[in-house]
Amino acid sequence: MDQVPMLPRPDPPPRVGVLERARGHLMDLTPLRVSRDFRLLFFGHSVSNFGDEIVAVAIPFQVFKITGSNFAVGLLGLAALVPVFVFPIIGGTVADAVERRRLVTVTHALLAVMSGLMAINALLPNPLLWPMYVFTFFAAGLYTFNRPALDTWPARLLDRDLLPSSNALDAGFGTFAGMLGPVAAGFLLVAIKPAGVYLFDVATFAVVILAIRLMRPSPPAHEDNEVSWAAVKAGFRFLKGKRNVQSVFLADLNAMIFGFPMALLPAIAFKLSATHPAQYLGYLYAAPAAGAFLATLLSGRAKDVRRQGRAIMLSIVVWGGAIVVFGLSHALWLSLVMLAIAGAGDMVSGIYRLSIIQAAVEDRFRGRLEGIGMAVWATGPALGDFESGAVATLTTPAISIVSGGLITIVGVGILRSFAPGFWRYDARHPTT
Repeated sequence: MDQVPMLPRPDPPPRVGVLERARGHLMDLTPLRVSRDFRLLFFGHSVSNFGDEIVAVAIPFQVFKITGSNFAVGLLGLAALVPVFVFPIIGGTVADAVERRRLVTVTHALLAVMSGLMAINALLPNPLLWPMYVFTFFAAGLYTFNRPALDTWPARLLDRDLLPSSNALDAGFGTFAGMLGPVAAGFLLVAIKPAGVYLFDVATFAVVILAIRLMRPSPPAHEDNEVSWAAVKAGFRFLKGKRNVQSVFLADLNAMIFGFPMALLPAIAFKLSATHPAQYLGYLYAAPAAGAFLATLLSGRAKDVRRQGRAIMLSIVVWGGAIVVFGLSHALWLSLVMLAIAGAGDMVSGIYRLSIIQAAVEDRFRGRLEGIGMAVWATGPALGDFESGAVATLTTPAISIVSGGLITIVGVGILRSFAPGFWRYDARHPTT
């Protein structure tokens, strides 16, 4: 009987180590490798973010030092309220109509001049109070006026499938600046005084202006785009009937109005510790940012997610569920973990919200839609603070937080029924 020849055994597949598998989930740096202009934009924006976070501490510090009044510090928020709603809508219209390098350069130059004037005021023997409110008004206006151009610019520099990665990079370093900036501000206010902090901010604006000027020009997508009230209205008309883009806005409003308990954190801090409430409050405020930052560090697969509408909805369910458990918690460690999970869910949702606007909206309307989105995203937390505070006054902080988290989850279910196409949204075939 003839022997059957033995076939060679195939080589076993190469073993993938734990480190190699983990590396695929870490923050994707591909956008920085493939686009010089994106590297310049990212570097300049990151440096500017750090300066913004430091000044955000210096202003209320100076106001309280001058007045000793919590109410006077609270008025800074009132000074910024109108600009953060109105200016992004105008800025989005301008972003669609002008060359973006010039727009971003001019706005950052104006911000640098304002920080320089604040340094002069801080050097006076008795610094004046009113310039701080004027600065807050115009700084909030210029910052939000500028953001639609900055946030939608990567869509002109990168392939569509890299937009989630670029958004994760930007959000990650923005969150990192949000954690490091306040700590650095505390040291700098002692070491170089408020005047030095404002001059440091001027230096960060110089860096971003240089980076932007080194980029290639970015003219408007259509020469017929103009800056006018008609152009603003055209942006809102474009939004009509666009279920996916509308769902992006509604999803965020649902989470922020009903599931945003930040106004109640002081009450929770006192509940958790009668002896160290200030220390506990700092931990509670830092936890969502820490969770968001961790989410960006593990965002390597973000670009592989096709069902981005589904990812937004599920992330908001995670947010709502974590807020429910936070409201029921009586332990600091559990409260911090839940807030960190909520922050991570919000970050994932934010990455894909911006990705959908960048990919699905045509370039000539992209700035205006991002401007409308910024107005929505700025309004949601303010309404959320009011809602949570009002319900807590009528009931208890715990009931306010738990009910808000549950309503957020129910809201996601309602949104899925209202916009089933958003649940099925496919990033390979983006539609509005």
